[in-house]
Amino acid sequence: MNDQNETLKHYSIDLMSVFSVTDPLGMLWHPIWVKGEDFASSVIYVGFLWNLRDHMVTLLDKNQLKYLGKVQAFQSNAKAKVSHKDVMAIHGTLQHITFVYRQGHSSLPPFSSFIAKFPNDFACHHFPRSVIEALTWWEAILQSLSGCCSLFPHPVIDQEVWVNVSTDWGIGIVLGHLWAAWRLKPSWRTDGCNIGWAESVALELAILWLIQAGHIYCNITIHGDNTRVIGAFNKGHSHNIPHNDSICHMATSLIPNNISISPVYVSSTSNKTNTISCSTLGPPSLWRLESIQLPAELEKFMSRLLAEARAKACSMSSGGLEAFVPPSLLLLETCASRPRLSSNPQN
Repeated sequence: MNDQNETLKHYSIDLMSVFSVTDPLGMLWHPIWVKGEDFASSVIYVGFLWNLRDHMVTLLDKNQLKYLGKVQAFQSNAKAKVSHKDVMAIHGTLQHITFVYRQGHSSLPPFSSFIAKFPNDFACHHFPRSVIEALTWWEAILQSLSGCCSLFPHPVIDQEVWVNVSTDWGIGIVLGHLWAAWRLKPSWRTDGCNIGWAESVALELAILWLIQAGHIYCNITIHGDNTRVIGAFNKGHSHNIPHNDSICHMATSLIPNNISISPVYVSSTSNKTNTISCSTLGPPSLWRLESIQLPAELEKFMSRLLAEARAKACSMSSGGLEAFVPPSLLLLETCASRPRLSSNPQN
């Protein structure tokens, strides 16, 4: 028995038992100290540490540093031309480690688009901006996160999370009996920002709320009524640049907390956030905007308006006649100011 009162199994066969059978047959093996190891509950294979007892797979530290160096080497040569072989190499490396960084596949479309531009193996091209931004994203991930993921299916939990967007008003989120809302600026449709992007931002804000509520190692159901956004999230990328940026922001939040999201489609009439996203708001006592810590690039658009909302909530709760209105999130400036991780091969 181990510390967790689990029964540990022992077997009579080991690697030497295998050799005793294969050696008389003249079968050749790589030196075991170079490529191989004896039977154990924890083994290294294809650059990952597989912990069979704890059902975890981890990117080896030396490989994490190696891949970080590879990414940084490409970044340092951003102004030079690269070959088809070079791009295929970095693309293959990043594809490999998305086995652990599951949400990282949202950063791969720019590489695929760039690879398609090479007419042959001898042509060379400059990196497009979208690839440079993807490399910057991977550099941040590999610098700050220890890559590991559970081999167990995540326990599925439904916290009654609902999201919706009204193009005429704004974004609404419901988590259980709590709610939050942001109003879209009238001129928010610019620079590629569309309803798909707004719905994706709603999903992103719901994820931030769940993480700040302490959820880890789980698969959380989120209800929404936009099938295109659900499809783009499940694929890990979108052809719309701001939408793809939002997916990458979600990946950055989900990876370190080992959370996966299962967006579920509901009809618009069944969506619990329909009224909130259309400006018919819930009671101030259940308003939880303050508990959602927005990313740094959004905070400067929220602080002054958040203070105004507090004053209005207090006015209403004390019997004042002023109507309660949630703060406006200046999504026009937000969309334009966020660091972009573009999937557009022309950028």
